[in-house]
Amino acid sequence: MINLRLLVIVVIVTCLAPGTLWAWQETPPTREQAPELLTLQVRVVDPDGHPIENATVFQTGLRTKVEPGSHWGWDEKRLGPPPKVQTNLDGVADLPYPKYVMEEIEVGTVTVSVEHPDFVTFREDRSVADKPAEVQLRLGFRIAATAVDAVTGQPIKQDLYGLVSGDSRLREWKLADNGMLVSPVFQPNKMWFCLIRSVPGEPNWYSDRIEIDPTDRSRVLLRDVKLAPGTRVHGRLDDAIPRPIRNGLVSAFILKKGSDENQFRWDAAWRWTDKAPIAADGTFVFESLPTGEVLQMIPICDDWVPAPPSKEDVLPFFPDEADQLAISMSRPQLIRLEGPQVEPVLKMLPATSVKVTVLDPNDQPLAGAEIVSWPNQLWFGGGSQILGSAYSFSEMLQLSRQNQEWSFEREHRYRAKTDEQGIAIIHTLPPNQTEGLIAGLEGYEMPLNGTDREIRIDLKPDVVTEVTIKMQRAGTDVLKDETFQGDKDN
Repeated sequence: MINLRLLVIVVIVTCLAPGTLWAWQETPPTREQAPELLTLQVRVVDPDGHPIENATVFQTGLRTKVEPGSHWGWDEKRLGPPPKVQTNLDGVADLPYPKYVMEEIEVGTVTVSVEHPDFVTFREDRSVADKPAEVQLRLGFRIAATAVDAVTGQPIKQDLYGLVSGDSRLREWKLADNGMLVSPVFQPNKMWFCLIRSVPGEPNWYSDRIEIDPTDRSRVLLRDVKLAPGTRVHGRLDDAIPRPIRNGLVSAFILKKGSDENQFRWDAAWRWTDKAPIAADGTFVFESLPTGEVLQMIPICDDWVPAPPSKEDVLPFFPDEADQLAISMSRPQLIRLEGPQVEPVLKMLPATSVKVTVLDPNDQPLAGAEIVSWPNQLWFGGGSQILGSAYSFSEMLQLSRQNQEWSFEREHRYRAKTDEQGIAIIHTLPPNQTEGLIAGLEGYEMPLNGTDREIRIDLKPDVVTEVTIKMQRAGTDVLKDETFQGDKDN
């Protein structure tokens, strides 16, 4: 059973932590919470058991005791910036974590990440009961590569980036003046590698995806890797969608599995993501995407949502998933990137809406309450986000070289605030799906609904779904671990 409390964020997740499938949960905006921080002691050692000094220890997720399959993010509004701690001479770091992820739901597991320039980056769950939590770093290998123009053979020495399967430490790649690009330390596993030239305002150049087997090697040297422009995508929305298009965006996703297609692991897949605005006339352009790959596209615009692909559409590209399309998430449309340009036409469906009336405990309208829903889009090969979310790896690569932070932003299309009559309307929701919905206002909270403070809404085509939420005063009841006892879906 899919736990729809989870707001799943994967494509960018792979940009935040190596080889990671993230399922974030969002704390409902219902009450002020006084944070109580505890400490997880982490001891970091090398392969021989010797302590490692000056390793950076930080958390990249929290799991609760009652829902160990959940994965919560660090709530910066409530807790401040996520801490990073250095290990001492004994290899020990005291890592703060919140006692509760929300209300009185206790943290049971911390996803611990450890970085050190001489070792493979570590990321695994550790129980808060560990005293200390032991972490052993591994030795690995580095990639060093140079590039040339595939047509002229001339060296390319600037604006080079590396991207490998299952790793996202973009800023740790170092480009020397002679054009040699050197990677951080990787685990000694087979992986896909792609060398990329990315210049702001110009089409990207790509190498072929290169499979690397680092067996018994501490360094893999790739000389004169050939780079060439990718395939240009000049697409449009189907003519049945009325113009002008408003607030339109296409999110794009490319996934290349490992060499053994039947033994697919998340850390064996190479990914590329991009985004393109949809013009008022319904056209959109991706200037350069990796040639030869299968491009997945999800369009969104005001009042229209992506049409689901048919089994026949999916079968040539993802035959293992062609019979699994009946799921309450929006799915992508597909095309293979062949030649210098492709011209896909994307189909869409009329969206639907939900009208929410929020009342106080005395049945009076509440103005200023924030209403949030979270319809998901699910990519073939795995991974999902809020429908309409889109990210550009090109932007991330360029910002990493400038030593600038890349900030993750959620799709805000599915948020609204109530007016003086206590009414809010969320538009552009996918029909024929069941979605979650929460309401929040300081001093108030939604009543408990089992183990949630949310309601489920059945979205029908051509009908505005109307719901009423009666709030209660914050603190009327508390969501505790005990609430989950006996829950058959826990």
